Amino acid sequence: MDFHPVERASEAFQQSLTAEKIGKVCRRAFGGGATPVSAVELGTGMYNNVYRVTLADQARPVILRVAPPEARQFRSERHLMRNEFTSLPWLAVIAPLMPQVLAADWSHEVIGRDWMIQTHLDGIPAPEHLGTYPRTAWPAFFRQMGAVTRSVHDVRGPHFGPVSGPGYATWGEAVIASLEEIAADLDGVGLDAADVRKVAAVAAHESAVLDEVTEPRLLTGDLWTVH
Repeated sequence: MDFHPVERASEAFQQSLTAEKIGKVCRRAFGGGATPVSAVELGTGMYNNVYRVTLADQARPVILRVAPPEARQFRSERHLMRNEFTSLPWLAVIAPLMPQVLAADWSHEVIGRDWMIQTHLDGIPAPEHLGTYPRTAWPAFFRQMGAVTRSVHDVRGPHFGPVSGPGYATWGEAVIASLEEIAADLDGVGLDAADVRKVAAVAAHESAVLDEVTEPRLLTGDLWTVH
């Protein structure tokens, strides 16, 4: 297999798979005869490892995404890939714009990490090409992005908090729990969490203001051109 991983230091948060492990994932997903011809790691993401994989018996490549090992995940970022997968039925409103999931595995039987294989979408990532257009053309791009975001934010849900849980009865509870997890993560790596705990204390004291939000909505929480 023609294999092109991103070179990283041994202590880096992201750690690439080996070519052998990519082959094991493809065989689990598509059957024992699935043979990867090439795998190119796409290095723009900062959380999951992402590969464009070409298979011998398929005309189009697929995208393999691999979550960090459990031990390297922060409490505030636990099981982000599983949460994304759980969110898919709620994103039906934009399904034509999204890749389809071909396989997903949380068992850790194959490579010891969560992974998901999706269809490959044609196009060029905005960070790579948007700057080549005149700035007068940018407003149309961002209006389209805003329209997509609006359709996502119109989706109502059964609880506050991550789609896959834990769920909270109020927005205030969800915000406070999130801040407490971030503070615990900072403690875990030896950083000062005092400022985050102050914000959590303010949120708890003023929770009535947060709880004026009474209807859970699906939110896009990290909206920039990379995504």
